[in-house]
Amino acid sequence: MHSSYQEFMSHGHGKFGPWFDLVNSEEWDTFGRCTEHFHNPAWLPFFLRRWHFPRNKARSFPLPKYQALRSALRAMCEAAAARQAISPAALHTLNRAMNVRGKRQLCDGQNGFAVEFVSENSDWAGILAETAHSFASLLSKSELSRIKICRNPLCRWVFYDQTKAKSRCWCDDRICGNRERVRRARAKASH
Repeated sequence: MHSSYQEFMSHGHGKFGPWFDLVNSEEWDTFGRCTEHFHNPAWLPFFLRRWHFPRNKARSFPLPKYQALRSALRAMCEAAAARQAISPAALHTLNRAMNVRGKRQLCDGQNGFAVEFVSENSDWAGILAETAHSFASLLSKSELSRIKICRNPLCRWVFYDQTKAKSRCWCDDRICGNRERVRRARAKASH
């Protein structure tokens, strides 16, 4: 679909938190072929670097836990896009991922003071918790109506609709939107 995952993400589409990168780490190419980015050796270093997470060379990557969170995030995004309730099972998975030891502390940030939770874990569990928290924060701000899934059934890219009217329906209007317009024009011409 996109010339490369990293190029697409570098254009600001992932600025809403690491949840966005994780949920789209299983990517369809608009023709129905799926790329599993967990199998791409460049994806995980990209994800860690992008979100300023530690490299975690000491322990092996717990793929099943990250796949479980990704499935829960996908289910919650699909429910949000369809204006349906989020399942208790998906919420349970999200909450379980965020359940790590840590402490709250007052931090002086770019926009003033903020209370932040600082995980004791800098390992994969801590990264999973931060990723889950990034989505939970979005949910807590009641911005569910802005979570969309590309209308192209062979794409299904999750995106965040920043339009004022919340009217965006394609991940990329030039790619998926244009394909749909061409398809409709051809169907109309054949009748």
